[in-house]
Amino acid sequence: MRQVPLRGAVPWLVLVGLFLGTTVYVLTVLPQRRAVSPAPPATPPSIAAAMAAVHGDGLSDSHDGYTLRPVAVPTGRGTAAPLSFRVVGPDGRPAAGYAPLQEKPLHLYVVREDLQYYQHLHPELDGDTWTTTVKVPDGGVYLTYAEFLPRDRAAIGHPTVLGTRFVIPGDTRVVPVPAPVAQARAGGFTVRRVDGAAPVPADQPAALRFQVLDSRGRPVSDLEPYLGAHAHMSAFDVYTQALTHLHPLVSASGPGPPTDGSLTFHARFANPGEQRLFLQFQADGVVRQTAFTVAVT
Repeated sequence: MRQVPLRGAVPWLVLVGLFLGTTVYVLTVLPQRRAVSPAPPATPPSIAAAMAAVHGDGLSDSHDGYTLRPVAVPTGRGTAAPLSFRVVGPDGRPAAGYAPLQEKPLHLYVVREDLQYYQHLHPELDGDTWTTTVKVPDGGVYLTYAEFLPRDRAAIGHPTVLGTRFVIPGDTRVVPVPAPVAQARAGGFTVRRVDGAAPVPADQPAALRFQVLDSRGRPVSDLEPYLGAHAHMSAFDVYTQALTHLHPLVSASGPGPPTDGSLTFHARFANPGEQRLFLQFQADGVVRQTAFTVAVT
């Protein structure tokens, strides 16, 4: 039999070896490398969303071990409909002991689902039950937000916000949320937004600046303290109705009333969309109220 020279077989042996080596690499090494490849980094939560997680945004009746349990809710229209509820603590019993929060043990906010008929109330504690009356001018779904600071968590400084709702049956006139504007009326006063109808960025620090003017267009220099500050603001996400509670910064003129009627609120809204702001201030012994819509982009 004729023998093939070994020198002629070498190229074939090299090719076979390369083929076998590649096959082993593909079947064994590559899967292991894919298995240990690091996962892409997770997107961190926004700072505004993280802050809402600390104290709640009123979209749940339970948060941080506390639960809001309605006792009596309005069932029809009226100017003084009774509303009562209990706050149950982590031990399953009605919570006892509240630290002052803007001079009150508990703040209650009531607004209809279309963000009409906003009310800021301070219920009285009767035994273990909070009681108050609310105005119900029309039908629809009404949202209630209870904000309080448990005494055993006063050192933390973050209030807890719980929410629930009640429904008034019958015909309802739904009102669209107004578009952003540069100024609004509050009784005999005009409140103008210094930045006009400009949007604010989502999940970024923003300054909401306002100025209170009298009936002749002059800055009001003698705003009176209201709940330990010179103004109060509640911001509601138009899409979700999540609540953000805002307080004005100390004015450049010092701790007293701003001499130029200016009010600046620090805000950080988590999501793009719109916020409906309800601004309250006190002048001439009367609490005045107005509202603005602000776009968040």
